[in-house]
Amino acid sequence: MKKKAFRCRNIYTSLTPQLIDGYVICDRENISFVGSCEDAEQYIDKNTEILDFENNFIMPGFNDFHVHLLSGALMERDGVLRYASSEEEAAYIIWGKNKDRRDGGWIMGGAWDNFRWPKGKLPTKESLDKYFKNTPVFLLNKECHGAWVNSEALRRFNISRDIDDPDNGSFFRDDNGELTGYIHEAAVIPMLKDILSDMTAEEMASYAVSFAETASQYGITSVADLPLYGIRTEHAYKILENSGKLNVRIHFALAFSEALDEILKIRSNYNSDMLRFIGVKDFLDGTPMGHTGYMLKPYTDRPGFRSSSMIDPQYLKERVALMTKNNIKVRLHACGDAAVRLGLDAFQYAENIHGKRDVRHCIEHIESISPEDIGRFGQLDVIASVQPDHLPKYNFSDHPFHTMIGEERMKYSWPFRSIKNKGGRLAFGTDYPVTELNPLRGIFRSVSRLTDDNEPKGGFSPEEKLSVHESLRAYTYGSAYAANFDKRIGSIEKGKLADIAVFENNIFQMAYDREQMFNMKTLMTILGGKIVYKKI
Repeated sequence: MKKKAFRCRNIYTSLTPQLIDGYVICDRENISFVGSCEDAEQYIDKNTEILDFENNFIMPGFNDFHVHLLSGALMERDGVLRYASSEEEAAYIIWGKNKDRRDGGWIMGGAWDNFRWPKGKLPTKESLDKYFKNTPVFLLNKECHGAWVNSEALRRFNISRDIDDPDNGSFFRDDNGELTGYIHEAAVIPMLKDILSDMTAEEMASYAVSFAETASQYGITSVADLPLYGIRTEHAYKILENSGKLNVRIHFALAFSEALDEILKIRSNYNSDMLRFIGVKDFLDGTPMGHTGYMLKPYTDRPGFRSSSMIDPQYLKERVALMTKNNIKVRLHACGDAAVRLGLDAFQYAENIHGKRDVRHCIEHIESISPEDIGRFGQLDVIASVQPDHLPKYNFSDHPFHTMIGEERMKYSWPFRSIKNKGGRLAFGTDYPVTELNPLRGIFRSVSRLTDDNEPKGGFSPEEKLSVHESLRAYTYGSAYAANFDKRIGSIEKGKLADIAVFENNIFQMAYDREQMFNMKTLMTILGGKIVYKKI
């Protein structure tokens, strides 16, 4: 591989907010130099390929610390409904995307958001049945905690009106007791697992290739892939690594409930620079938007109801302690403030038994938190793995949180600045396909805390804004640190892997401009010194 020298006036290393006017030089897969033009002269010779990005912007490749790779790729194949404005429009999009299919297989689009639809009404099977009478349709919602299905999907699973709701889940019914076609939380899991169990490793690998191509177009060089309801995919990624076709680094997790022996075996077998096991993950609750987020006090719009934990607290503590003893990272989905406290209590329990260890456990999402718990992230060395593009994106005055959890608790929604100021570390991601894969959207939200309509004035809880440097660092070095891989990636430094992204504009100058950030072009993405994306 020929030595490459990237020339740019705006080089961001993630180490400081100061930009360097100079060069980044890559020798094979590693960075061999970063610094001024004058100092770079001794490293450049006639065999060096010089790439001139004079007035553009060079930075470390983004490390998206929270994606669901397979489900996102399936949605891209069968239909993304994120911006559909009604149930009928969503059904029509799915039909348009799949009308020529003749394989009879499952249609797996999704990312629909009923809060964008008239009166927030949940969808029904009838709107899908109009287009798909004999083809099963299974569409995860935006949060991936619910699914919209047609009658054929219910038939294939022998689901009738007499079925009992599972614990922490439900099959929605109309006033006559008939199934509507919307299923929620635990009712989704066995269906999704069964559908995906028929997919071969080769099929999964093909979706991973498609995902990597998309990621590279956004300047993403590594991701943390979290299991959706325990579905295993690492064997598919191994196929790509062995064939040299894996063009994004994947740090994957297993389900929290996997047998310890299996976890240790996987950790031993998957530890390369390209494909690494990084821990286990589980759900403590659902989401406040679905009234399944576990809250310390009742929902404002449902007096007396707080939801509940999806996991037995004592089992959680003992299991976290076991993982800690074996230096296995635990990542806990916790959206409600009671779930966040439950997770922190479990990490405290493990520390009390085994002392402080550099495991870098994580709480995911943190859509609501008690102010009493904010400082515990720093005290316990727990990473706040958060997704800034989860912040309100439209119609701020009508956002459901106003009526679901109330104004006082909204002050502590996505509390990035408060956690950081009290010693906590941040790792940014998208939660793709819950949101789009584009990291620049998250940077805009983090620094402005504005919706797509630039509301509310001054930003939502403006005291929680981060600077551009803090936001970029959380999306590069912060995520690398959380993955226990910060010695190899996350910053532009001599000796680190040459994972680099080049953007057309200076992000420090554009970060507060929604249109500029959402539409900014990636000019080049470099993975280990290899160009994996180049805008023609």
